[in-house]
Amino acid sequence: MLAFVENVTEDRLNSKFSYKATDGTPHERILWQAMAHLVNHGTQHKTEAAAMLTDFGQSPGDIDMILYFIENQ
Repeated sequence: MLAFVENVTEDRLNSKFSYKATDGTPHERILWQAMAHLVNHGTQHKTEAAAMLTDFGQSPGDIDMILYFIENQ
């Protein structure tokens, strides 16, 4: 993924790509919008999992990525 991001051009970021959903429905999206969605969607799942763990009395603690990087330098 890092190699892709390092080499993607502005023209490519603004270009459309086609794909099919798991049910076979065709879609067309702009690349930068899909990339932003990917990050946002992952964050949604992380926070949902953290909330469920907390509800069960098992908070995951600090889950911010920057804290992970600081602690693992």
